[in-house]
Amino acid sequence: MGVAIACHDVWKSYRIYHQRSHTLKEKVLSRRNVFEEFWALRGIDLAVPEGATMGIIGANGSGKSTLLKTMARILTPNKGSVMVNGSVSPLLELGTGFHPELTGRENVFMACSVLGQKRRDVEDRYDQISAFAEIESFMDIPVKNYSSGMYARLAFAVAISVEPEILIIDEVLSVGDESFQIRCYQRLEELRAQGRTIVLVSHSLPTISGMCTEAAWVDHGEIREVGTTDDVVAGYVAAVHNEAAEFTEQAEQHPAGKRYGSGQAEITDVSFVDGDGQEVSSFRTGDPLTMRLAYRAHAVDDELVCGIGVLRAENLAYLFGQNTVQAGVPLPRNEGTVEFTLPSLPLLKGEYVVNVVLHDRSGRHIYDCHDRKYWFSVVENSTMPIEGGMMHVTGEWSAWTSPVSA
Repeated sequence: MGVAIACHDVWKSYRIYHQRSHTLKEKVLSRRNVFEEFWALRGIDLAVPEGATMGIIGANGSGKSTLLKTMARILTPNKGSVMVNGSVSPLLELGTGFHPELTGRENVFMACSVLGQKRRDVEDRYDQISAFAEIESFMDIPVKNYSSGMYARLAFAVAISVEPEILIIDEVLSVGDESFQIRCYQRLEELRAQGRTIVLVSHSLPTISGMCTEAAWVDHGEIREVGTTDDVVAGYVAAVHNEAAEFTEQAEQHPAGKRYGSGQAEITDVSFVDGDGQEVSSFRTGDPLTMRLAYRAHAVDDELVCGIGVLRAENLAYLFGQNTVQAGVPLPRNEGTVEFTLPSLPLLKGEYVVNVVLHDRSGRHIYDCHDRKYWFSVVENSTMPIEGGMMHVTGEWSAWTSPVSA
């Protein structure tokens, strides 16, 4: 397999001006404007194989969009080189080149010509473009009268009508309603099946995980990790959670609801452990998971009970909760460690938050509660069938031929 895009030691900087001239006189007479050199890319080495779908993830301002623009040859690196083998179609800003006074039909022909298509080819594809955008009845009115959704749908339909060897997409797959987004993804799946190379930037990790075979994590202008999508996404999510935890610890006050209790007993440490006994923050569906909690009790008269609750991070849906009383496991009174183990993790791909609490037997007196303070992620297990929902539920299917009634 060849290489579609190869970035070798790519550096790119921008000038950040701290003082600008507002008049011609100031510009001529004053000293040169003071600026700071900001390096958006720092020695990027990245190869995108032909026919691959590569996702690029990272925080805002990490250099993802700048990297895509260098791949699309919109920006020239300060140093280093970018080699591109094949025709490129960038979907970086929808509607670039649209004129508000022109009709939808006129903008289609103008935008397609900017993308290098001949008029005869555009005429052949015009009906497909307007049908894909679902605005056939509005193609002969100026686009300044379009809603933002109509404008975006037409722009995407124009951009996707090109059939390049390499497609570069920067966070533009959230346009339109649910039905339109489904058709956008179906169109991208068609391009993947044809062996086109796709490079995709998105903050939607489920989109990256569902579409991409490989991923690259960009952090402060540098490539931090490249590999299979599941591994890179898991590493990125773990780092985000660690940063969030450090920020919480350094804050002068904990946000409301994060931690409360009488303090007669306290949770001193919480960790997640895999089947090999290693502390990790990412698991696969079906893998063993152990939550390990250390505590110290100061003046507890009643029985000490440990409880946990697991919630889906995106919507805080309560999935399950258990405690040591239900399990019939007494806790040492003064100090100890308690573990809760799932031999086969039933949670599907996603991010999860955990509540841990120490309380008395009745559950009315809270000694120490850490509310949604701990996180872990679950990545897809390629050995298991694709499922919907949030939980892996084992079951058996059967079917038979019904007897024909007389």
